[in-house]
Amino acid sequence: MKKQLIVLSALASVLTFGQAVLAAENVQGENYNQKAASLIEPAEVVEYQVSWYAVSGATNYKIKMVRVDKPLDPPVVPEISLGNVTLFKAPYLKSNTKYKVWVAAYDSKGKLIAQKTEEKKTVGEIGGIIVWQFGELK
Repeated sequence: MKKQLIVLSALASVLTFGQAVLAAENVQGENYNQKAASLIEPAEVVEYQVSWYAVSGATNYKIKMVRVDKPLDPPVVPEISLGNVTLFKAPYLKSNTKYKVWVAAYDSKGKLIAQKTEEKKTVGEIGGIIVWQFGELK
């Protein structure tokens, strides 16, 4: 009876360890927008979105994001075209870090008709969605 209890105890330990390893592999394999502080309590994911008012005559918007403290590094978001969308979901951004965000509006001929640049700072790990409202492009 004692041997069976020891064997069952050992088996339970192995199973628990195996579940922890699987959980760790799952955390490492998640989408780059998500991260975990530990296996027990994952950190909250903050999603940043950049929003602006539509510009009359604009058929295409472009956005670019760079870290203020590392301006020579490749941009976090290289200049990309968004079509007529006025909301951009940023990739994972480092907490407590300043980013320079540029948004521009172009007409159907590709002529720049409005733009705006702002510096925005991310917050700590609070979780949820944070919208950086640019308002009107000029």
